[in-house]
Amino acid sequence: MNVQRPLKVLQATRPGRRRAPGSIEALVTAPCEWTHVDPDDGAEIVRALRGKDVFISAVLKKEWAPATSGLKAVLLAAAGYEKIAPAAIPPGCVVANAYEHEAPIAEWVMAVAVMLDHEIIKADRTLRANDWSMWIFRRPPYRELYGRTLGVIGLGHIGRRVLELARAYQMRTVGVSRTPLADQESKQLGLTWSAGLTGLPQLLAESDFVVVATPLLPETRGLIGADQFKAMKPTAYIINPARGPIIEEQALYVALKERRIGGAAIDVWWQYPDSPEEDSTTPPSRFPFHELDNIIMTPHISGGTAGTSARRARVVAGNIDRLYRGEPLVNVVAELSR
Repeated sequence: MNVQRPLKVLQATRPGRRRAPGSIEALVTAPCEWTHVDPDDGAEIVRALRGKDVFISAVLKKEWAPATSGLKAVLLAAAGYEKIAPAAIPPGCVVANAYEHEAPIAEWVMAVAVMLDHEIIKADRTLRANDWSMWIFRRPPYRELYGRTLGVIGLGHIGRRVLELARAYQMRTVGVSRTPLADQESKQLGLTWSAGLTGLPQLLAESDFVVVATPLLPETRGLIGADQFKAMKPTAYIINPARGPIIEEQALYVALKERRIGGAAIDVWWQYPDSPEEDSTTPPSRFPFHELDNIIMTPHISGGTAGTSARRARVVAGNIDRLYRGEPLVNVVAELSR
């Protein structure tokens, strides 16, 4: 862009996060005129979008298109871009996201893998009731991660970090991705083998732990369904920190209820409250997963660390500065950029 006038920036964010130390606005060095809007107020967003150069938001609805014609960049302080409507992106506009969440998500993956394998939640619950049935002298031996097979679906930022941690446990690792890796890159990641998504049946058949780490795209929606659960070992676990709809909701519930697989750890869901501010009792699914004892349920927390937020703020701020200087942005989402 390389302009001399200040950039006009609109940020959809909640009041407490706007100008705090370490916020995006505090980190940008380019001259900017800032406007902040409530991310839940669509009408106000449309009014404020007109004439802006930059929109910082993880949501861009197609009905906002009449107000977006002046945008030069849509920047996400998040990785997922499934809520960015292509129809609302004007010609000449770049869309860029921010990752920086792979470390805590991978930590969550390995934590729940251990918790599932050692039945830690059940052991805690029973011992609180003075029940010693989980004691090693009163039950078959527990299992361990060492030497077991971990299969990763999606070999991007998250998948690669999971592989790195799995190596520390001396696990055997295999992986599939939408774009197959070259043999040399696969070896560098320590994979026994890797393939495109056509290799998914083999991964499911071999893996003791299946980790979903692929984006939610048309080709990955419903990627794991009833047939895929039938292909898994009856003792295997599925772990999903990616997006809920990658797994078919009913198929997972049935597989767990009928114990066709060993268990699951799910951090991402099919239903959410309308707003983080809402005092909601919204169930995360149409199905009563909470009644099952072979699933760990967490409310989309795996990447939500202070470190993730700080790193993402730096990425977005850096992209605003690059836009002002006329330099290429980082983390450009090619399929959305015009």
